[in-house]
Amino acid sequence: MIDWRQTIAVAIGGSFGCVCRYIVGQLFIQRFGPGFPYGTLFINVTGSFFIGVIAQLALTNAFGITPLVRVFLMTGIIGGYTTFSTFALENVNLLSDSYSLPAIYLSASVILGLGAAALGRVVGGLLVR
Repeated sequence: MIDWRQTIAVAIGGSFGCVCRYIVGQLFIQRFGPGFPYGTLFINVTGSFFIGVIAQLALTNAFGITPLVRVFLMTGIIGGYTTFSTFALENVNLLSDSYSLPAIYLSASVILGLGAAALGRVVGGLLVR
């Protein structure tokens, strides 16, 4: 059975995350131009970090991270904020220019994203001490 409270929490969180993603993406385009997708890289790395923090806090039941709050934050806000589908399309688009740019972007996104998620778990653990 679908929990409609969780569905509404995801919808509200997702709309907030999408707006944040749009604003951050636009700020990076204004600052660096539309060439390399710095904004998407930043969004994916920071999203990975925050999902790590939230996951750790949810595991330890710290700061009132109930299942409803967890789904609001992780599936809603972070799910709306991160941009894997945009990331995939940007890599395909970069392939038309060269092979080195998508390789750099893919590597940086995966390495920095995994590192940010791990760091988020550590920071989340420190917050509950």
